[in-house]
Amino acid sequence: MKKKTLKYIWFVLFLVLLTAGFYIIRIKSTDDMRQNIYKQWSKYYVVTHGKSAYVKTAASKKGTTALSEGQGYGLYIAIEAAKRGADSKSEFNKLYQYYLDHRTAGTQLMSWKQIIKADGSIEDMPNSATDGDLYIAYALIKAAELWPDKAEAYKKQARLLLNDILAYNYNSETKSLTVGNWATEGTDYYDLVRTSDVLPEQFDVFYNFSKNNTWKVIKSSMLDSLEKMSRQHKAGLFPDFMWVRKSGQVKAIKANLIASKYDGDYYYNACRMPYNLARSKDKQSQKMLRKMMNFFMKQKTIYAGYKLNGKHLDAHQSASFEAPIFYAAKKIDHNHKYERLHQQEKKVFVNGLSSTNYYDSALTTMAALGD
Repeated sequence: MKKKTLKYIWFVLFLVLLTAGFYIIRIKSTDDMRQNIYKQWSKYYVVTHGKSAYVKTAASKKGTTALSEGQGYGLYIAIEAAKRGADSKSEFNKLYQYYLDHRTAGTQLMSWKQIIKADGSIEDMPNSATDGDLYIAYALIKAAELWPDKAEAYKKQARLLLNDILAYNYNSETKSLTVGNWATEGTDYYDLVRTSDVLPEQFDVFYNFSKNNTWKVIKSSMLDSLEKMSRQHKAGLFPDFMWVRKSGQVKAIKANLIASKYDGDYYYNACRMPYNLARSKDKQSQKMLRKMMNFFMKQKTIYAGYKLNGKHLDAHQSASFEAPIFYAAKKIDHNHKYERLHQQEKKVFVNGLSSTNYYDSALTTMAALGD
């Protein structure tokens, strides 16, 4: 009897050690993958320019293009990498310095686009884009938590930037963020909302940091508008841009008004929404996210763009669409409901990052590093 009991104990111990071994290998494998992707991101897209650094979003005969969106992602990625053990502080500070050097005149908002010419000179566009500034402010707040030696400087700049976002990029009638400081009161664009600017987790962080109740109002109002859009179609998809009127009316914009013929479709702005909503734990965000994810679960293939009714635009695929869905499936899949999507979209990490497609690479890196 004692021998049988002893054998049983050793068998159970063997299973425990085997399971623990597989778990450790899996964790190490995941950590290695994350470190490799971050290294690739830095190598391909983070370019040192004197004492600063910018994120290269495109290159042509005219020069290299940098965007405030890319700069915000670069700062955010450096923070997420640091949380995973990477030595990214120096990179963060160089990216931060570039932001400081390229603010729009008289504000803390970053110029939405810069052209870095062959001779090293830089041409700045005069306007801002809200998505870049939101990520920059968020990254500064998180940097203050990670690196105490510069915490006060980071927090001071974050306060200044948040104040200017509210001063220049806020529609006080609809309680929503505008797309940039060029969408001014008195113009129709004042009511224009980029759906990917709905960042509920960031809005919570901004409120907790600043104690400015406006961020609570913005979160509530923009999520309400997003939910109105979600209800308009069974797929629960969002357009890249939508009108949010003072009357409460919400509708997708028409084609070719801002960026492309797909302005009113689920395209290269709205594709960020599974990631954005998955970052937040509030019930409203989770409800809209699950509706989207239930739609994607019915798709054998994730395509690069959809009409709001769920019809895919063409047969093209893109990591920009797949990586956020992978992240969302992993984040909310407590009962393995979205396991197929999680496993299916792992393929975006298999071959590493593209060295030529900044947007695919940015969203893939964010999905890989995100907790």
